[in-house]
Amino acid sequence: MFPLEQQNNRENNNNNQEKDNKLFALSLGVIVLLSVLGIIFPFLSFAAALIWPVPIVYLALKQGMRRAALLIVIAAIINGIFITPTLAMITVAGFGFVGFVMAGSLLEDFSAFKVLLFTILAAITSNFILMAGVSLGMGYSFPAGIRDALIDNVLTLLNNGELSVLVEMQIELIINMLPGLIAISGILTGILNYYIVHWFLRAKKMQVTIFPSVEKWRFPAKIISIAIVISILFRDQIVMLNIAAVAFFLVFIQGFGVGLYYIAKKTQSYFWKWIYVFLLIVIPVLPPVILILGLVDLWFDIRKIEFN
Repeated sequence: MFPLEQQNNRENNNNNQEKDNKLFALSLGVIVLLSVLGIIFPFLSFAAALIWPVPIVYLALKQGMRRAALLIVIAAIINGIFITPTLAMITVAGFGFVGFVMAGSLLEDFSAFKVLLFTILAAITSNFILMAGVSLGMGYSFPAGIRDALIDNVLTLLNNGELSVLVEMQIELIINMLPGLIAISGILTGILNYYIVHWFLRAKKMQVTIFPSVEKWRFPAKIISIAIVISILFRDQIVMLNIAAVAFFLVFIQGFGVGLYYIAKKTQSYFWKWIYVFLLIVIPVLPPVILILGLVDLWFDIRKIEFN
């Protein structure tokens, strides 16, 4: 190789290294900035949780899983030292774990469905790890200790004996359903993480296949129906109660998808989709209607019905 060629190669390597370092620093900066914003403005914490995996997945696709792992470790150290140790745990076992699993699935060239499935499973696992970690860190066992702590702290604020009994019953129900609620939270977070990351990758002109949106989702009718029937029949058992909660949530997602489907047929504007979500949140009667819609759609594909 001629001296000039060697010099050009060295310059190219230096330029590539500089670009890689800049991307790494930018990714780290985004994670730390989101962490700070989530602490200063708590109402932004959920939005931060949805965006956090983006820099991890993008860096992994550009520079490999080792660099992504290094990014997670450095971000955890910074968050733990300068913000809070709890956030360090969230960085590793929370969004770091979810982003790492999603990136690994993409690099393994899994199908879009498998990438979505592994992302959701990672989010569910992450939620259980974080809940158990925070509970143990506060000196409570999981979930019995949480129940006792809630009852002790809440009931001391109530003087009405009758009201205290009702509140205790509600707390008991929530604690019994806690595993199901954690799983539901993981399903929702995993779905949103998946689509936000993939929308970003598409915006960066990266060739990724995105699983069809929720408006086209249909779950297996037999499996969901059997799960609902059996869990209702044996609802006195805590496991069945949680299975029922998750099954009904999946039915709700399907009903929600039916609504999105007909909105998308009328307009591609995101404005009306956000209005749809907003109305579901503020009008109490709508979620049960969507749930019933999902139950009907399990066996009768409502999307085949044409409305003028």
